[in-house]
Amino acid sequence: MRTRTTQLARRIGALAVLSAVVAGCAEGQAAEPRPTVSAPPPVADVPVRLDVGSLVLPIEPYLFTDRQVARLFRARAVLTASCMERFGLHWPAPTEPAADTGTLNPANTAHRYGITDARLAARHGYHAAPGTVPSRTEGKSKGPNPGPEEMLLLTGQHEDGTRASKDERGRPVPVDGCQGEATKALSGDPRKIGNRELVGAINIGSYRDSQQDPRVIRVFRTWSQCMRQYGYTYADPTRAPGKAAKFNGPKATEAEIAVARRDVECKRRTNVVGVWSSVDAACQRRAMEEKARELAAVRRDIRTQVTNADRVLGK
Repeated sequence: MRTRTTQLARRIGALAVLSAVVAGCAEGQAAEPRPTVSAPPPVADVPVRLDVGSLVLPIEPYLFTDRQVARLFRARAVLTASCMERFGLHWPAPTEPAADTGTLNPANTAHRYGITDARLAARHGYHAAPGTVPSRTEGKSKGPNPGPEEMLLLTGQHEDGTRASKDERGRPVPVDGCQGEATKALSGDPRKIGNRELVGAINIGSYRDSQQDPRVIRVFRTWSQCMRQYGYTYADPTRAPGKAAKFNGPKATEAEIAVARRDVECKRRTNVVGVWSSVDAACQRRAMEEKARELAAVRRDIRTQVTNADRVLGK
């Protein structure tokens, strides 16, 4: 039973996983290794940039926003509960609003290139400013504790993981259970919801590949030299101490704030964000050109899922 409960937890917890994917590749996000591109992609113009508020990367129209993801999974929960009720079982739909930071930028450019806001760095260092990311407890509530019958109907599987075509009363069970039925109602596929793997691969891949580009390596080196003038030794902005153990307390220390302020200052002086984001975007455009037909289908898929979620929840 512990195995089945774990499987359920993984399914019910998919929102957190998907949100991370939808949010894009934040600083330091890991990805599966890919072959390094043979030649750097062309970059027509490199703007001077530190503020990322208006930055939009090419892949973003093919990614769900945070708010769309929240609504999508809320709609699935409502449909799942309705299906369970049809079998005479109470499965409460969520009543509290899903965690929503208000982030409309699905590629997470607010954090993609590290800290860039001098005002926030001076107040919070490398710590997230209140309201910019969900807390570890925000939106979490104790869910239902399913028994064997609920598990079978929810997942469409027996305890041994085999397909359950009928319940204990002989009634047909939807493919992948009520959760599969709900997912299919939104996306057309009982096992797929939210962003497609292709889009995530392009988004994460460009972030990683851009850091191997000679133009980015060069500006990273210049940033590192700037930091060294203030007594800090970091090879590049991704190595800045945002995740250092001594800076993981509940609030930013004076030492952390001092580094963060110099980090932002050196990014401004060397135009790290302008160069890095330009190369990042160029990597995305090249990858997207090779997958134009697939991406057109992704756009249609997003519209379908959003429309279906709106129909379930009401606009």
